[in-house]
Amino acid sequence: MRRYDPRWLIVTSANLLLWWLTGLANHYSAGFAIHFYLGGLLIAYAALRLDPKQGLIATVLTGLMVDALAPVPFGASLLLYSLVHVTVLYGRQRFPREGAVFGIVVALLANLFLFIALSFLLVGANPRPGNAWLRIFADLFFSQLAILVVAPWFIALQDRAMELAEIHPETGRPVAR
Repeated sequence: MRRYDPRWLIVTSANLLLWWLTGLANHYSAGFAIHFYLGGLLIAYAALRLDPKQGLIATVLTGLMVDALAPVPFGASLLLYSLVHVTVLYGRQRFPREGAVFGIVVALLANLFLFIALSFLLVGANPRPGNAWLRIFADLFFSQLAILVVAPWFIALQDRAMELAEIHPETGRPVAR
């Protein structure tokens, strides 16, 4: 009998929680004209720790969730998240995946790529695109700082959720207590 494998659901639920908390932080930081974008952090755990099938399911669902809630063309986040996921998946055998340090580095690099790619997609709609780039780089700076602060907690949260579900993140096999 085949056992149900909820790893994709655990990671997608954690990503939903982080996206909601990021929305709250953006709401309260709006008075300071700061916007946080943590898209790279939403991909890092699924790409590094889960097997390819479970990780891609979690990334695709996360991309659809972000597309539904963010002011981007529908499918842009899905396409970019999938592209970053596959790129990290391709190179993950060459690097240590267990530690949080490499997860933070992957999240920072993924966030840098996603932020710049989405900025190029959206800056044309701005009435003065030249002036928008200063704001974009300021938001990128604060987003990268936020990832440095939040990433250790978020990676530990996902590891702990897998532990509570008694599932090994990479294999999906039950873990004995």
